[in-house]
Amino acid sequence: MFSSFNIHPFVLVSTFLLLIGILIRSLKAKRRGAYPLPPGPPGELILGHFRVIPALGPEHKYIEWGMQYDSDILYFNVLGRPIIVINSVKVAHDLLDKRGANYASRPRFWGPQFKLHRKILQQSFTPSACKSYRGIQQEEARRACRQILEDPEDWETLARRFSSGVVMRIGFGVKIKDKDDPYIQMAVDADTATGNGGTPAGTIVDFFPLIRHLPNWLARSAPLRHARNSKFAIQRLHDEPWAATEPEVKSGQAKGPSFMRTHYERYFKNVEEGKANEMTLADIKGAAGAISIAGGNTTWSTIVVCILHLILYPEVQRKAKAEIDAVTGGDRLPTFGDREKMPYLEYVIEETTRCVPLSPLGVPHASLEDDLYEGMLIPKNSIIYANAQAMTHDERIYSNPDVFNPDRYVPKDQGGLGEPLPEGPFGFGRRVCLGRHLALAGVYIFMAHLLATFDLKPIKDSDGNEIPPRFELTVGLSSKPEHFECSIVPRNDKVKGFYKDQDE
Repeated sequence: MFSSFNIHPFVLVSTFLLLIGILIRSLKAKRRGAYPLPPGPPGELILGHFRVIPALGPEHKYIEWGMQYDSDILYFNVLGRPIIVINSVKVAHDLLDKRGANYASRPRFWGPQFKLHRKILQQSFTPSACKSYRGIQQEEARRACRQILEDPEDWETLARRFSSGVVMRIGFGVKIKDKDDPYIQMAVDADTATGNGGTPAGTIVDFFPLIRHLPNWLARSAPLRHARNSKFAIQRLHDEPWAATEPEVKSGQAKGPSFMRTHYERYFKNVEEGKANEMTLADIKGAAGAISIAGGNTTWSTIVVCILHLILYPEVQRKAKAEIDAVTGGDRLPTFGDREKMPYLEYVIEETTRCVPLSPLGVPHASLEDDLYEGMLIPKNSIIYANAQAMTHDERIYSNPDVFNPDRYVPKDQGGLGEPLPEGPFGFGRRVCLGRHLALAGVYIFMAHLLATFDLKPIKDSDGNEIPPRFELTVGLSSKPEHFECSIVPRNDKVKGFYKDQDE
């Protein structure tokens, strides 16, 4: 009988289950009890706010709604699932830090494997553990900047070579040889996969996982099509580095430390000694791949955003260079030992993360139980977004928040504004970004090398007029900047001597 309507049975069953699920969730969402929900805009019957929340850039609309309802915490109902958006650092600390046990969960589409990988990675990227990676970061920064001297027009690929080179060595022990290394394209493909998939926990597939099993000819959801089309990129960046390095690790011939080598050797040692292993070999591969994907993209994207702002704000660039020259004498490249002597460069990096949070809504939390906050109910199983865009552009905290101004962090007794360093770009509570210390260290050493060596300038048109670069971000779990044109030229002839006798 289905043929008379030309509708596949799978479609009818899926649609029926979808509607039942929405109705059940909607009925649960209406049960407020004695306490009101946080404020928010009106939704639609059954669908709730599914079509009300913008698919692109919802963080900006959340800011508008926060101002409209004079609240730093907002409530939405998406297909029956409660959504809570936090727009201020204070509320984020109150809930995600002080009551972190209730908000330490993730929505159900982050499963137990995610939790296991996070637990293992947490041990490998503490501030003290990250110090052991400084040699790799400094070596890769020097190599990348030397190659930019030879090919300045390809600076963007070479910056990616640095960020990918660091995390591939840390994750798998793989050394990227040059900008044409196939691992570079793998990193680009993986960044596209994570950077163009829409807002995390913001698609119908996230709320109704059965939809992901629809056949391709029925898959109308853009995020679902993107996920299917880009799955190969994620898998490839797990499989190929593993296949390349496993024989050497297994035979004991691997050179240099890596996450994979450490846990691979520990795994088989436990097997020999009859001890239980917390991770399977697949888990080790997955965690090592996560380092390569997340760590490389965050570092590279922050570097590109920093370069763009230094071009748009040349006075900031001059001040950062003056600080570097004062420490190095202009006769050598900076090191990690110089980092504490360069507070202004640190402020430049912090201002980069404040102006453009690369994950403006972060990876969402989930509430384990009902909670009350200032007389408002936060329902159990709510998806919790910490809106970093709102927090880092909060006019109650930052003056002229849309202006790139590292001096805002300089203490008042030193002539600055004395504003607090940004909170939010790397998350809160028990789900704060594990790789933040590694990423910021990588950005520091690369930018210190770059500014010691080059002038960063806008390109010019045929009449000699400067063309300011334009900046746009993709939307996804980890956003990435779109390409823009600029000019990178050596500061003087002396800087070429910084890179003599480098071991390739």
